Amino acid sequence: MKKARALSGRKTMYMSALSLCMVASSVPVAPQLAIAERGEAQSLFLADEIDLASKEDVSVIVEFDELPEQVALAVSKELEVDLTEEEARENVEESHEQFKETLADVLDTSENASSYVEREYTTIFNGVSVNLPANKVEELLEREGVKAIYSNDVVELIKPVEEKAIDEPVEAMMVDSIPFLGVHELHEQGLTGAGVKVGVIDTGIDYEHPDLKAVYKGGYDFVDDDDDPMEATYEDWQNSGMPEFNANGNSYYTSHGTHVSGTVAGTAENDSEYAVTGVAPEVDLYAYRVLGPYGSGTTADVIAGIEQSVMDGMDVINLSLGNNANDPIAPTSIATNNATLAGVTVVTSAGNNGRNGLGTVGAPGAAALPISVGASNVSLTIPEFSSTYQLGEEELTGDLRVIAESFTGNLEDFSNQTLELVDAGLGTVAEFEQVDVSGKVAFVIRGELAFVDKIANAKAAGAEAIIIYNNLPGDGHNPIYAGAGHNYVPSFSLTYEDGEAIASLLEDGATVTFGEMSGSVTTGDLLADFSSRGPVNYTAAIKPEVVAPGVDVHSTVPSYMAGPEFTGDYEFAYRRSSGTSMASPHVAGVAALMIQANPEQTPADIKTKLMNTAVPMTEEYNVFEIGAGRINPVAAIESTVMIQASIDSYHVEDDLLALIQDKTGGLSFGFVSTDAGNIRERHSLRLTNSGTEAKTFNVHASFHTANGTLPAGENGLTLQTNSTITVPAGETVENNAFLIAPKTAAEGLYGGYMTLTNVADQSEVYRIPFGTYVSEEALVAQPIGTPVYAFDFAS
Repeated sequence: MKKARALSGRKTMYMSALSLCMVASSVPVAPQLAIAERGEAQSLFLADEIDLASKEDVSVIVEFDELPEQVALAVSKELEVDLTEEEARENVEESHEQFKETLADVLDTSENASSYVEREYTTIFNGVSVNLPANKVEELLEREGVKAIYSNDVVELIKPVEEKAIDEPVEAMMVDSIPFLGVHELHEQGLTGAGVKVGVIDTGIDYEHPDLKAVYKGGYDFVDDDDDPMEATYEDWQNSGMPEFNANGNSYYTSHGTHVSGTVAGTAENDSEYAVTGVAPEVDLYAYRVLGPYGSGTTADVIAGIEQSVMDGMDVINLSLGNNANDPIAPTSIATNNATLAGVTVVTSAGNNGRNGLGTVGAPGAAALPISVGASNVSLTIPEFSSTYQLGEEELTGDLRVIAESFTGNLEDFSNQTLELVDAGLGTVAEFEQVDVSGKVAFVIRGELAFVDKIANAKAAGAEAIIIYNNLPGDGHNPIYAGAGHNYVPSFSLTYEDGEAIASLLEDGATVTFGEMSGSVTTGDLLADFSSRGPVNYTAAIKPEVVAPGVDVHSTVPSYMAGPEFTGDYEFAYRRSSGTSMASPHVAGVAALMIQANPEQTPADIKTKLMNTAVPMTEEYNVFEIGAGRINPVAAIESTVMIQASIDSYHVEDDLLALIQDKTGGLSFGFVSTDAGNIRERHSLRLTNSGTEAKTFNVHASFHTANGTLPAGENGLTLQTNSTITVPAGETVENNAFLIAPKTAAEGLYGGYMTLTNVADQSEVYRIPFGTYVSEEALVAQPIGTPVYAFDFAS
């Protein structure tokens, strides 16, 4: 008997979502309604360029009706349906055999249809990737057992962006984010991730790196289909005959997965002053290479990597990859949801498109069940120098701020030193060829070239240092850090005003004299401008759930990243990088520590506790930008209280679009409509006290108006709940929260925070983000298969 069929059709989605469109502006603009069709049918999700009349082969991913094995088991347990592992496996195997017969019939071939199948999935995604003529896709979709067909899209690493600050070379335990988050305190308590299995699904790993060698336990390479998940190396590029860099500026050789791995699990065993201790330095680390040369791969390989990680028994997996589609039902989103249902804590990067505003979270960061992570900075001390410029008979002064340094140099050596200053324009290769900067300081203006390229060009031309002045009046110093590396020279920033004054008088024989080195302390807990924001398409859900350090993160890279001459020499095999790719492994590492501290926690529990205990940011942001706030690992582990809600989120199951229960630490009321009158929506919070004493909390709910969320007060919105809540020791209580809005409320996004403060200990505070989208139009019930409406935050 096919027991999984008893699960079919439950919680089917018949409510369409609405669509929003935001035009980028320097002033927040209220979203406006717009309609965006996904396709002729909700079960066909193909790229626009695919011509369904063509006889040319196309690679697609086919999802079957039958639930994947681990998901069927999880759902049957939730619904108390009797289903054994053997029955679930047999159901899946039967669906694959039936599909191959169907495929052979559609292709009208007597050959074994398996030759057209590229990859098979059974555990957390039931289906295949298949190569077939495009004009056969629609016929295949109509066949029994086929739920949906997706493009096998390109997936890329979430590429690091330009960075913003610097500190002195670090000692093993003093990577900035470790003490900033208090993780070193957990290490001192013996929480290091021992016994927890963490999988990094990325570009692979340099497992020969001394800081990773001891924790690396294995993995798989889905790019080359072997069990050696080594990064694409410099030697690989030399042997490939391919360009060193592609059109996006990505190198053939990769380092991303190694950098992510160092943040999770670096052991600081390298004989180098730059050695890295990660968040969880004693985990069992596995690497699944799904992105190959240039950091690029396919959806089919990413799903395969997720599936293999679940089969290998990972407790936590990290995905610092994706695309720009804000799509909670993309194939990678489905796979990460299902991996979570199978009991794995899945952590994803939100994306690096935050400069385009709200609605920029990408897939799989938009998936309902994983933990999506945004990026913040940490407080740093940045070296500075006063400086004096002799320009003929004129003498000017200016403050220099360090934006890069060399691994081999010492910044303090510049104190009280006078060097010749040479104008090198924009710092292009051609301009450096026209001047002599050997042993001198190059003076260039920001613009056209990336900072790292200007610095590299100065290094190649023999410059002792480079000063880059801002090209934006009133903007202060250049807000970047180009990294610390063997191939860099010391690099300094000047303001536009100081730089222009010097440039107007600069001539042969000009000099710069450095004063004494000092330092300025930067403000921490600021959201990185590149960090992608929510809300999520179709649901208006809050994503990311939390933020973590993702600016100037110091971690491991392969040896050749210091220069090809350093291949095999790991002294300088480190780099600072910025991006949500750097933030999510912090959360993956913390999740490992939480599992070590309490192995009984579910993925939903871990997500909820991280949200409950998150701390506010330095500036005010809306909940769709930062979720609950910046993670607080010590509080997440030591807290004896969990405050959890169950919200409906879109997922893909038997009837394509369905609602899935998301147990989380936030209240997403989703779309609500004033079309029928006043709004009154209810959510229930479960408060669990695992401590030995009863606790009473004062409750305060407030809406925040920031960066695109509307003022609730003048629109009459309130969040009503009890003003105090008592939770007895060892018990769970429920508390209702009501979103109230009049029919006159303006259309748009609203959000804020509910805080619960322990009456007996004011330092014990929990944060619950809440959000909604108020629509003036009716939410129309529609059957499955009609067009879906989506957020479309156009820039």
